[in-house]
Amino acid sequence: MFPRPLKILQTCFSHSWGGLEQQACEVSAQLQNRGHHVWLACCPGSRLQQEAQERSLNALPYRVSGYFHPLIWRQLSAFIKQAHVDIIHCQLSKDIATLVPSMLLARRSTPIVLSKRVGSYISKKDPFHRFTYRHVSRVLAISEVIRRNVLETTPMSPDRVRTIHDAIDTDLFSPSAVDRTRVRQEFGFAMDLIIIGFVGRFSPGKGHEEFLQAAQILHPAYPNVRFLIVGEASHGEEQYEEQIHRLCQQLGVGKVVKFAGFRTDIPQVMAAFDIFAFPSHAESFGVALIEAMAMERPVVSTNCDGVLDIVVEGETGIYVPPRNARELAEALARLIKDSVLRERMGKAGRKRVLALFDRKRQMETIEEVYYDLLMVPPQAGSEAQVISGTVPS
Repeated sequence: MFPRPLKILQTCFSHSWGGLEQQACEVSAQLQNRGHHVWLACCPGSRLQQEAQERSLNALPYRVSGYFHPLIWRQLSAFIKQAHVDIIHCQLSKDIATLVPSMLLARRSTPIVLSKRVGSYISKKDPFHRFTYRHVSRVLAISEVIRRNVLETTPMSPDRVRTIHDAIDTDLFSPSAVDRTRVRQEFGFAMDLIIIGFVGRFSPGKGHEEFLQAAQILHPAYPNVRFLIVGEASHGEEQYEEQIHRLCQQLGVGKVVKFAGFRTDIPQVMAAFDIFAFPSHAESFGVALIEAMAMERPVVSTNCDGVLDIVVEGETGIYVPPRNARELAEALARLIKDSVLRERMGKAGRKRVLALFDRKRQMETIEEVYYDLLMVPPQAGSEAQVISGTVPS
């Protein structure tokens, strides 16, 4: 067991609401549940602030929209000093432009950790980025492709960059923990229908177009198949969602495709599926994939970027190239026709998630990074485990 709980400032100055923001909220909540004192700095009025408050997290609203915020630097530096913050963990890359000056103004050597979830296409080795990254103690990349991207585009050395995959609660995402029939009944899906599901926010590049085109290809040959799209538009992407709804009607699949909107009961939703589709054009990881695999659902996924860390071709799912509705439909058809293959891939998928993407293991690893940076070793003869107790303010 580690010797003491920590005071941790998590940050995510984003107005959007997608996988990145959800993971920022989830990691903060899990650290708090493990006995640490956690604050989550976020944009006022954002969906992240609302979700943080609903989960009883200490949300700190700061109106950060760019890179130069002298007033907020002073406010945060005062907070860092007064709260005796042990660790600063930035969940969004641009946050370090705000947190590095704040930490320096506080005249503290508080370690700064950056979780890197999105790759960069520009070099960040100019004087400004060299200055900010010099004060980043560790970068935690969510996949191998992101780790390589960090090394290629930033001045970080390999010993300061580590891959720690995003993870899920495998007790919550468990076939034995949910009722498979509830969501199917809600949408009028008979148990003898095969449901192909897609979970993701409405954002260009997520592959909604190919999913609908695949539905158009499959429906005439497989009248017992239905399609369910789960998710909503993020901030500023409402027009794209409207385009996808129009495309559904234009393709003539409105009777077999249903839109579920945003859902909080994702384990139950995944349980209602027979097959999970992940047609994203590019993805740094793919939490929805591990959620589906944990629920023993076979997956058909594009073979892009960080997804390659998750799916094992032919074992837990089938890979298809991005932007190719025809191949997506063919892979889905293979699973539609073979219930034995669906079951085998589903079982293998959950086994892989338990081994590599379990939330408890992820949190223990993050804690190890924190304590290593603080040069505080675990108590002798014990392993990292849940921390109990509170931190005095």
